[in-house]
Amino acid sequence: GENIDRRFDFVVDCRGTGARASLNALRTVRGESILLHAPEVSLKRPIRMLHPRYPLYVVPREHNHYLIGATQIESDDLSPISVQSVLELLSSAVLLHPGFKDSRIVTLGANCRPAFFDNRPKIIVRSKSMFINGLFRHGFMCAPAILSECVSFLECGHFSDAFSQAFVVNEN
Repeated sequence: GENIDRRFDFVVDCRGTGARASLNALRTVRGESILLHAPEVSLKRPIRMLHPRYPLYVVPREHNHYLIGATQIESDDLSPISVQSVLELLSSAVLLHPGFKDSRIVTLGANCRPAFFDNRPKIIVRSKSMFINGLFRHGFMCAPAILSECVSFLECGHFSDAFSQAFVVNEN
């Protein structure tokens, strides 16, 4: 906001859905996920699966843990994960690798992700503020590149041309 701008040289806003009042085009998309411990599965890289309702990811974590997710529901509902989603996520995991049948459920999760109408992240530069938002479901893959570009902007005053054309909205 305006009051913060006066107290700091530059503000970087990464509040996600908390920035909806400042970013009118931002919406929330509910995502549900399951963390599994699956010693019989040995995947090294994230896998994107096509599902009839939404694309799913299987993301390897340390010590044979795998994050399966996430659903994509147009809602700002923060209630626990639905039975339908649990069944869809688990059946998709088993279809990918039969070793998931004997895995153990570590956690079930549900939360809301920030997204813009085109589901692409945006870096919005406005006065002395930068909004990094809308990473939607691909944040874990593109966040390192976005961070690198934003640090470069703060140090040098500009983004690379390709990054700027793809992700930056300059409202100055």
